[in-house]
Amino acid sequence: MTDMQMVFRAVDEMTPEELHQLQLYIRERQGVHWWVVPAENLRKIDELMRPVQEQAAQMPEEEVNQVIDEVIAEVRRERKTYFTPPQTPPRKR
Repeated sequence: MTDMQMVFRAVDEMTPEELHQLQLYIRERQGVHWWVVPAENLRKIDELMRPVQEQAAQMPEEEVNQVIDEVIAEVRRERKTYFTPPQTPPRKR
C-alpha cells in the first residue's frame, strides 16, 4: 500500500508543469468508461432524435458545414483550456 502522506508531500513539491503532467497522467489512468444502453432506451433515443434528424436533413449543405465548423472550434477551445498547463510562477522551495 502506498504511503499517501509521502505522495502528498511529493505533490506539494511539484512545479506547475509537473502538476500538469500528473493531471494528464491521472486522467489517462481513469480511462474511458463505457455504458451499455438497453435496446428499449436506444429506441426511445431514436424516437426523440428523429425530428432533429429530419430537420437536419432539410438544411442546406453550407449551413450543415457551418454548424460543424462551429462545433469543431468549440471543441478545440475546450481542449486548449483543458490541456494548457497553468501559467503560475514556480513555487519557492
